[in-house]
Amino acid sequence: RVVITLRADFYDRPLMHPDFSELVQEHTEVVVPLTSDELSEAVENPARSVGAVLEPGLAARIVTDVHGEPGALPLLQYALTELFDNRDNGTLTQQAYQEIGGVLGALGKRAEDTYQELDGTAQSAARQLFLRLVTLGEGTVDTRRRVLMSELDALGTVDSSSEYSTDPQDWMNSVQVVISLFGGHRLLTFDRDPTTREPTVEVAHEALLGEWARLRGWLDESRADVRMQRVLGNAAAEWVAAERDPSFLLRGSRLEQYQGWAASSDLALTADERYYLDASLADEAARAEERRKLERRSRNVLRALVAVFAVAAVVAVVLTIFALNAQNEAEKQAAIALDEAN
Repeated sequence: RVVITLRADFYDRPLMHPDFSELVQEHTEVVVPLTSDELSEAVENPARSVGAVLEPGLAARIVTDVHGEPGALPLLQYALTELFDNRDNGTLTQQAYQEIGGVLGALGKRAEDTYQELDGTAQSAARQLFLRLVTLGEGTVDTRRRVLMSELDALGTVDSSSEYSTDPQDWMNSVQVVISLFGGHRLLTFDRDPTTREPTVEVAHEALLGEWARLRGWLDESRADVRMQRVLGNAAAEWVAAERDPSFLLRGSRLEQYQGWAASSDLALTADERYYLDASLADEAARAEERRKLERRSRNVLRALVAVFAVAAVVAVVLTIFALNAQNEAEKQAAIALDEAN
């Protein structure tokens, strides 16, 4: 048996594939939001199954906090996990619930607390990493993005003017510290790409995109940069897949646009993205030099033609003068001969 879960706002995607859409229509089970009683069971039964006890009134408080909230289940899951980790001799307490920030605050609070554990370089790396882990919504909410570990490892430092370390090794170490620390707190999950089997990273709870205020701020201030990076990243990937075929390089106004963006943006690029942009600039420079050579050659040919025409014009003038002189001389001789004849 295969069970596939799908968010309601993506329900149209499988319907675009005729054969698969028939299976979806025949075997769909709609999962609606839990009622208050069902939420109480979701809170109490798992705790009871491992011998944990909830303080009186805690279950009702949790249900009140979570009922009717969008994305309630992942928030509830994380809050209960945090609550269980902070249990007091097997008892889940009201005090612990307050300290973790409740259902609505647990995820964001853990993310912010984890971020505050990092040094300056690692905090800078965390911003670059999480911006890579988000797919921006086009008229819809932002969603998490699964990223190859190699893409994150290949992230370069922002620029030499950064107040934090820009040593490549320090930067790579900081990226790994961020991945390890956030992964240890179950904020990131790890898997492998189904095709290449390369290790992947993604945000564990999509609710984090809305609940972590700092991440929301990063996304709000960098939304245009992230969109530019995604297009550049896709183009660079196509270039690499095409064995660096020059026809895939950026040119003209599009290249100028990305050159200006890269110079002003604080978004870090991977090695492939930088190489792609540099190769595009080098190719454009070579093309410009070739155009200059052609222009110089054209100018030289034009100058030569002008010189030839000038010489030809001088020769023509000389020949004309010579012809006129010859004609005048002939007329003079004819007049003399006529006079002598008379």
